[in-house]
Amino acid sequence: MAQEPGLVVADASVVLKWQFDDEDCVSQATALRDDFYDRGVVSVIAPDLLLYELVNGITTATRRGRLSQDKAEEALSNLLALGIELREVAPLRVLEASLRHNLSAYDAAYLTLAEAEKCALWTGDRTFHRAVKDELPQVKWIGDYTGKEGPAAP
Repeated sequence: MAQEPGLVVADASVVLKWQFDDEDCVSQATALRDDFYDRGVVSVIAPDLLLYELVNGITTATRRGRLSQDKAEEALSNLLALGIELREVAPLRVLEASLRHNLSAYDAAYLTLAEAEKCALWTGDRTFHRAVKDELPQVKWIGDYTGKEGPAAP
């Protein structure tokens, strides 16, 4: 019998690395993508706000000359085609998490989903990770991702 894939939340900072090769920790982010899309050993979920964060990240990269408009549209299409499962998160829970952990509502939405699903949240946002890593060990730095085995040993 095939093993069920492990569930993880990936935030926009990780997912955008799947299209931008000029950022840090691209190989680790790509390993997560490959474990999800190619190997099926993890299932990636995100709050539905991921769509807007991806559009914003690609728009910003285009305005800064990192991508042409044609490449921007291709990058967004590529990311959407991966089939990340988008889920709604309860706004009241997001507010509570945001206030409790002093986070933006955006970061709190990813955290709220990870807490609800009792799974890891992978981020490439150093500020977010540093702010919560000691208190919230389920928030993982993408630079520590080593493949289907999960995070590197401490």
